[in-house]
Amino acid sequence: MRALIVDPETALPQGVESCLEQDGWDVSRAADYRHAMEIAQTGDITAAIIPHLPDGVAGRSGELDYRDLMRVIDTRHIATVLISPDPAHAQVRDESLVDVAGADVTNEEIRGRLATIRRYHRVVKNMEGEVENLQRLSKRINQHFKEVDQEMRLAGRLQRDFLPRDLGTVNAVRFAPLYRPVTWVSGDIYDVFRIDETHVGFYVADAVGHGMAASLLTMFIKHAVIPKEITSSGYRIIEPDEVLERLNTALAQQALPNCQFVTTCYCLLNTETLELRFARGGHPYPLLITADGCITELKAHGGLMGLFPEATFEVGKVQMQPGEKLILYTDGVEVSFAPREDEAHAWEHYRSVFERLAHEPVDEIVRRLEAELDSETGSLNPTDDVTIVAMQILSQ
Repeated sequence: MRALIVDPETALPQGVESCLEQDGWDVSRAADYRHAMEIAQTGDITAAIIPHLPDGVAGRSGELDYRDLMRVIDTRHIATVLISPDPAHAQVRDESLVDVAGADVTNEEIRGRLATIRRYHRVVKNMEGEVENLQRLSKRINQHFKEVDQEMRLAGRLQRDFLPRDLGTVNAVRFAPLYRPVTWVSGDIYDVFRIDETHVGFYVADAVGHGMAASLLTMFIKHAVIPKEITSSGYRIIEPDEVLERLNTALAQQALPNCQFVTTCYCLLNTETLELRFARGGHPYPLLITADGCITELKAHGGLMGLFPEATFEVGKVQMQPGEKLILYTDGVEVSFAPREDEAHAWEHYRSVFERLAHEPVDEIVRRLEAELDSETGSLNPTDDVTIVAMQILSQ
């Protein structure tokens, strides 16, 4: 190991150089601070012994050189014994590796201090190497997260491209959606589509969990929901229960790991007769809002989808009237409107929100619901995806 001794005008203890050489140190001597700085910058210096030059000493041309040397020592983390006639006034940063000794320090004391430096030098070097490795690893991890973030953003844009862009009005029926993923991608999906001149199909589905795995499953749902069957003589509109049975069979055949499942509510509306037929699989019941603002759950039996290939689903029917509304939503709505400390009464909380907005048109309901979500505690850190499809029969 190499030690640097600086001995300008103020002499160090006599014989210190030979003592260090006896201990196995490779000693380099600098006649002044500038020479010492050059050695410290270019050489492999483990320790240094430097006489202290007090600040503000007039007529000392080496004052600036001394300060530059101390900056180099701090930058290169060189363990240093600073010999000062007044140790109490030697200005040394707490985090530096500079140890201050008095002018009466003996060679044995200097040898003891350098022996300690020598003992822990290898440990310190190993720690410095580990820190460098961690810094390189940190850069790689940051780059990886940056790439993942870019990929997730792209996946989120692609997923949104699969959603209907402008629901608008279909044969005196108005639709309005609300779609709020927890992350860039969502485990929720919805769709609204015209099947023929008098029938409109729409659904909301929720794949268990959220994030990339759930979002990939929603793409499968998108293509597995088949509303009509083309035949040689025309087409057949598929009933809601059969739509869900086909979707359930397709999901079960994939043998999804970790018991992944899907909940869905699918609706078929005749825009002439205003008859609504629907089926649900493990999904929250759709809400019917009458023209006078009364809210009713539309119930039809059906279990979680993707678990049992032979599962069947009940068809529910309701005759809708002008001015009435239907709300399909995912269970993220229940969690979002329920206070964290009172999740047991989630239904009462979000039901009251719907009741407050029952007389508003569906576009306003969705807008106000989004504003409500933004004002909820924890809105910047949601726990689940939120999706709502609101439908209204327009009055003539």
